[in-house]
Amino acid sequence: MPRKRSEQPAYSYHTSGQARVRLGHEVFYLGKHGSPESYARYYSLLAEYNANGKQAPEKAEDEGEAEAVRLADSVVRVKHITADFRARVLPLHESNPANQSKYANLCDFLDERHGDEPAEEFGPRKLEAMRDVLIARGIGKKHRPNSRPYANDQARKIIKIIEHGVSRELVSPERIVALRSLPPLRRGQARENPKRKGVSLETVQATLPHLTSTAAAMVRLQLATAMRPSEMFSMTPSMIDRSGEVWFYRPARHKTEHHGKEKAVPILGDALEALTPFLFGDADQPCFMTEKGTAWNKDAFRIAIRRAAKAAKAEHWTPYQIRHTSLQAVRDVQGPEGAQALAGHSRLSTTEIYAKVSELKAIEAAKVAPRLTNG
Repeated sequence: MPRKRSEQPAYSYHTSGQARVRLGHEVFYLGKHGSPESYARYYSLLAEYNANGKQAPEKAEDEGEAEAVRLADSVVRVKHITADFRARVLPLHESNPANQSKYANLCDFLDERHGDEPAEEFGPRKLEAMRDVLIARGIGKKHRPNSRPYANDQARKIIKIIEHGVSRELVSPERIVALRSLPPLRRGQARENPKRKGVSLETVQATLPHLTSTAAAMVRLQLATAMRPSEMFSMTPSMIDRSGEVWFYRPARHKTEHHGKEKAVPILGDALEALTPFLFGDADQPCFMTEKGTAWNKDAFRIAIRRAAKAAKAEHWTPYQIRHTSLQAVRDVQGPEGAQALAGHSRLSTTEIYAKVSELKAIEAAKVAPRLTNG
């Protein structure tokens, strides 16, 4: 079969040695064919073209001769770096949609405030000003002020976006040295988030009868495995390894795969009992579906639990509190290494102590995870 033709205008070669792209009736020259700068300009123009409803970007009236107008600007701008980042790096974050969304929002934020400025002029003071905006009102659809840790994390992500420009030889390494010289916010300089706590087993037990059978099974599974809610939503029967004495959930994509880690969640005890009835559907379809026949997501799961807790006249709690409850119970019995094994954490700070863990350690940790049945 012939290859399907791309709907996007192509990056192409011109006999002058330059790269070019045709947007509508206009031809834009991008610089030396194959150069990082030409690709960055291509992605930037393409983003603007798509955002304008497939209309070529307008040119200023004072740009001179028509041919000169189409020649690539020699200055690499911030918008060129963000466009290249979107095209090359964002797809790598598909396994972590939340992180992908954060980077996409920060690229928009950079474009909005500094997109047309030369990348070499983006320094610590501009980064600090952006961080001040994050603290004051936040970004994205909700525009909520960021906490101190989150604002620091967002600032680090902005530096990573610019650092991509260094790897593509679009920006000098000195830019990153300068940006990293901005000290992180310290306690007292911005608000702190309240520490997230687990939920009591009594509260979960009281809520369970008011949930659908599917949602109740998901709660039991999460409590027994300390999985993230998103990991349950994407679980399919084909991802359950049933080849050994102990079954393992081996997700195709997961949050820490970019660290070179393989995710393996032991399925035994209460987890096995809760999951088994949901393994008889299509091998590649989600195990858990809502009553409407749609896949679960964090909002649907959170709302279902909130309504069930209210019906049970129990305290309000959220799905992520189950993970905290489970990990704390394992940590109390087996220490931080056991919690790390079950959670699949990769960083020292996440569970206090880093140690090389195996599937055997994860199995032992799963054996002491909380249960909601007497079986």
